[in-house]
Amino acid sequence: MITITAALCLTLSACGTTSGEQNEEKQTNALTKTAESSEKAESIIQTENETRSDENTEKESVHLDYGDEEAFEAALNSGDDLNGKTVSIIAQELHPESIYGYNIWAGIHLNFVSSDDPNVQVGDVLTVRITNVELVDQSWIISYEMVENAVEDEYTITAENLPDTNEEPEEDTPNAYESNKYYEIIDAASWINSIGNTVIVHKIQAKQDVSISASLIAYSEDGSVVGKGSDDITLTKGQVNYFEYHFSGDISGAKLRANATAKSDGLFTGARNAVELVQCDIAGEEVFLTFKQTADELGGFAKFKLLLYKDDQIVGTRDGHFDVYAKNLNGKGATDVADITVYETDFNRVEVIIEP
Repeated sequence: MITITAALCLTLSACGTTSGEQNEEKQTNALTKTAESSEKAESIIQTENETRSDENTEKESVHLDYGDEEAFEAALNSGDDLNGKTVSIIAQELHPESIYGYNIWAGIHLNFVSSDDPNVQVGDVLTVRITNVELVDQSWIISYEMVENAVEDEYTITAENLPDTNEEPEEDTPNAYESNKYYEIIDAASWINSIGNTVIVHKIQAKQDVSISASLIAYSEDGSVVGKGSDDITLTKGQVNYFEYHFSGDISGAKLRANATAKSDGLFTGARNAVELVQCDIAGEEVFLTFKQTADELGGFAKFKLLLYKDDQIVGTRDGHFDVYAKNLNGKGATDVADITVYETDFNRVEVIIEP
């Protein structure tokens, strides 16, 4: 009996020990699997986060078209349409209360304007996307939006990699500058003014309501650039207008290359046909222009332009803004007289052009 009991106890003791070890192994295996699963999950999450981060970085990156003001301004002066392009600039001066809005001045004639305070300091480097450009009194008025995470690459244009302009011009080919869907040149004239500089005028007939940026580059016989003139005008369908180019000195022997780019009207372009010419009187060197306002408001830079003729030959030009020469045009139906004095020009006829 004793032997049987001892054997039974040994058997029970041995069974109990085996069960405990098995439970411990199961628990250890479970913990190991849990840890491995946790590490795997963390790895997956980290990979997903890295992927999303890479995707976000790639999505937010913006190509930088122009790396500095010099390259950007050179493109503007060449007549390129830069709407939608990005540029990096340095804020040289701040003019919070300019007539255009908050004005950040950069480059030579660049004015980046907005309706809100952009919260910048002089010397700050900004990257902006261009939404509108207009040439006003030899200065570029530029509307923009701020851009983050712009990336400069091998396609970014800077002052260091500007194309060489001293290249031999190509042989003359039929040029859309002279006749296109926007206008047609119908007359031309050139002369040396009183200070020895060359003036070239191209009179055009407008086919559409559109604004045009044009340039004329003069080359010497060896292909080097000897001058460049540019002009921005606003056309009214069916009416005449003109491009006017100025060059230093006499370029009568130069070869000319012309370019013109159509663009949408600027922010400050007013209504077309808002003013009409009632009467034009010439008294010696003075020209008296009687105008009548036919719209409720005039554009802030609405102006008149004059082509001066000696018989059938264009011999001169003049222009002026209504808010300077005809300040009484302050509402629909108002009239006023602009007094223009023309010196050192022999003329007997005037053609008047109105730009909105």
